[in-house]
Amino acid sequence: VYRDLKERGYAVRAGRTDFWLYPRGVRQGEKPARYVVHILREKDLIAIADLDRLLSSARNMRKELILAIVDEESDVTYYEIRAPKLEGTLKEEREEGEGEAELTCTTASLADDRVLIYDESSAERLYRDFYGKLSGEGGNKRLILSLIETAYLMRENNRMVVHVHTPSGDMNYEQFLDYAIEKEHDFKDKLLVYTDLRSKGLLLKTGFKFGSHFRVYTALQQKHSSYLVHVVHPEYIFAMNELARAVRLAQGVKKRMIFACVHEDGVKYIDIGRRRL
Repeated sequence: VYRDLKERGYAVRAGRTDFWLYPRGVRQGEKPARYVVHILREKDLIAIADLDRLLSSARNMRKELILAIVDEESDVTYYEIRAPKLEGTLKEEREEGEGEAELTCTTASLADDRVLIYDESSAERLYRDFYGKLSGEGGNKRLILSLIETAYLMRENNRMVVHVHTPSGDMNYEQFLDYAIEKEHDFKDKLLVYTDLRSKGLLLKTGFKFGSHFRVYTALQQKHSSYLVHVVHPEYIFAMNELARAVRLAQGVKKRMIFACVHEDGVKYIDIGRRRL
């Protein structure tokens, strides 16, 4: 890594475990170092908690964190690690037009891992607010909601927008939550992340086809999503090939790859992307 960085024209200062990297063309002592470079091998593992600590340490020193991963052929790939600023325009767009505040509670039917809304007016209004998938034509339109979307709408802004009905009777929020957790073991963490991102004015859809939990939009009229968000638990450990695969896929479709981790004090986000030096 040291040789690679020097060949790229950087001044490098070696520390006990990391390198400090100066802006290209700047000598040591002329300006402060800009980057902290943490070195890993292709077969190494790193816990998300350790990655978060490295990021916090770099930010406290007012430096950017870069991972340098050395593969079996001694080639080096660099990744930038950032704390993303996640903000959307949903709140502003609601103030300018029709929003969820005008919605009244509507009944929905539970169907395994989906929830269906048959009232056409409610279905169309929720769909305009970026919920679910609208199916059918004419007077037979229905909205198909995920379990995550349904749970959120059962408690959106401390009010019930969706009331869930089953053949055996109605479900309250706690009953629905228990049902959803049986279907998806990580449901609670995903719901917390979904709720947190919605509170930031962002809009979410499933990220399944990209290998992530959510794809995230910053505005209602945005054609393509800006981020892929994958939810992991606090003890999660990255393998380098997994990290490389996720980031490459995200950048291949022009999105940022973000990992969300739920802690007792809230949700932490780590943005990982390829870095050209």
